[in-house]
Amino acid sequence: MSKISEVNRIYNRPFVDNSEANVALDNPGLVQWINLFLHFSVGVAPSAGLEMDIIVEKTCTVKECLKQMLDAVSLDGSGWHLRRLDWCEEVGEPLMDEEASLPDLKINNGDTLIVAEGQLPPKGFLKLSVWLCVSDSRPLTDNGFAEDCVQAVNGGDHVPVCGCGSAELREVGQVEISDEVTLDDLKTQVLTLPALSDLCVPTSAFLRLWQLEDGRLTRIIRGPQLMLRKLKLTSGTSVCIQQLFKEEDLGPKEVVLKVKMGVPGEARYYPSEELLWDASKDSSPRSLRSCLAAHYGLSPDSLLLAKFHPDKHAWDEISSWNQQVSKKKKKKRTESLLGGPFHLKDGDTVGVKNLLIDNNRDFSTLEDRLCQQRLREQAEINKRDQAAGSNCTEPKKKGGQAKSRKPEVGLSISVGEFR
Repeated sequence: MSKISEVNRIYNRPFVDNSEANVALDNPGLVQWINLFLHFSVGVAPSAGLEMDIIVEKTCTVKECLKQMLDAVSLDGSGWHLRRLDWCEEVGEPLMDEEASLPDLKINNGDTLIVAEGQLPPKGFLKLSVWLCVSDSRPLTDNGFAEDCVQAVNGGDHVPVCGCGSAELREVGQVEISDEVTLDDLKTQVLTLPALSDLCVPTSAFLRLWQLEDGRLTRIIRGPQLMLRKLKLTSGTSVCIQQLFKEEDLGPKEVVLKVKMGVPGEARYYPSEELLWDASKDSSPRSLRSCLAAHYGLSPDSLLLAKFHPDKHAWDEISSWNQQVSKKKKKKRTESLLGGPFHLKDGDTVGVKNLLIDNNRDFSTLEDRLCQQRLREQAEINKRDQAAGSNCTEPKKKGGQAKSRKPEVGLSISVGEFR
C-alpha cells in the first residue's frame, strides 16, 4: 500500500475513475510535508512486500539518509552506499553525490532505494571488479584453429580435447581508477593485482578486456588509447582479462566468435574455437560462410551455420535471405548479421555443420533438449502461479455481472537516455 502525504487531497491522487481504493489512517501526523516516506532494501532489489520503510526529512542529504537506513537495520561502517531502482525494477546507478539533498536528486515519496555494499569511489573514479579468463588453450595454427581440430573437421577420427571452450572465470580483485585514463592504462593497473603477479605478458596488447554481465563475456572493450568514460564503463562494472598469444588491436567491426563444428552423425560438437571475423566491408551471411570455409579448407556451399542462444538453449539457422526493395525509398535491404534478426556480437557461439559428411541439419544436442524441457516446465509453473495470484486479486463482481471496462487506447512511450 502506498503512503499518501496528509497535505495531498484525494482527488489529486492518481486514482482511476470508478476504481476501488482502500485508504487506511496510519499514525495521523507522522508523514508531514517536510518528510519523505521511502522504501529500502539491503543488498538486492526487494521482492514484493519484503522491502522496509523509513521516514526521513526532505532536507537530509544522501549521506544522512544512508546513515538512518543503516541504523534502522543495525548496520554500521562506511562500506555502504545508496543506489536507485531503475525502470526495470532492478538495482540501478549509485547516488554518487553524497552531499546532495534527496529532492535535488528527484527522489520522491514512495521511491525505493537500495543499500548496497561497497564504498563509493571519489568523483571521477571507477571501481571495477576484475576477473581472469582461465583456459587450457592450445597454440593455434595460422588459420586460427588448433591443428587436430582442423583434421577432425575434414573427416579425421580424432576428437580433440577441449581447448578455449573450457574457459573458467576466476575473480582476482578490484581496481579503482580515474575515468580520464586510457584502456591501456587500465590494463597496466590490472596487472598490478597480487593475484596476477604470475601472469606474464610482454605488453598490454597481449591482453583482451571483456565486459562481464551475468557471468557471461558480452563485449570486448576496444580502443587502447580511448578514455574509459568514452568506453561507457561505469563504477561497479565487472571486467574480465584474457591472455593472448599475439598482439591484438580490434577494429569496431571485427567480431570475435566461438565456433563449434558438429561431430558427423552425432548430436554433439568438437570443442569450440575462436574465430576473428572482419565484418567491416561485408557483414552478410555469405561473408561469414566464406571466412569459415577459408579456415576449414572447405567449399562455402558445404557449410551450414546457426547461432546459439544460451538463455533458450536454441539454435537459429543462419541463411542468406532475399533482398527486399522498399517501395518508398527504392533501397535494398542490407544483409547484415550484426543487425536483426541475428545481432551477432563478441562472444556469440556459431555452430557449423559440414554437409559433405553430415546430413543432419538439427543443431540441438541432448543437453539442449533437456534444458528446453526444464524451461518449459518452469514456464508452466510460473503460469499457474500467476493464474492463482490473479484469481486471488480479481475484483468482486456485483449482481453476478462483470464490471464494464474502458476501451483500450494506444499509448506513446518516450524512453530517456540512461547513462
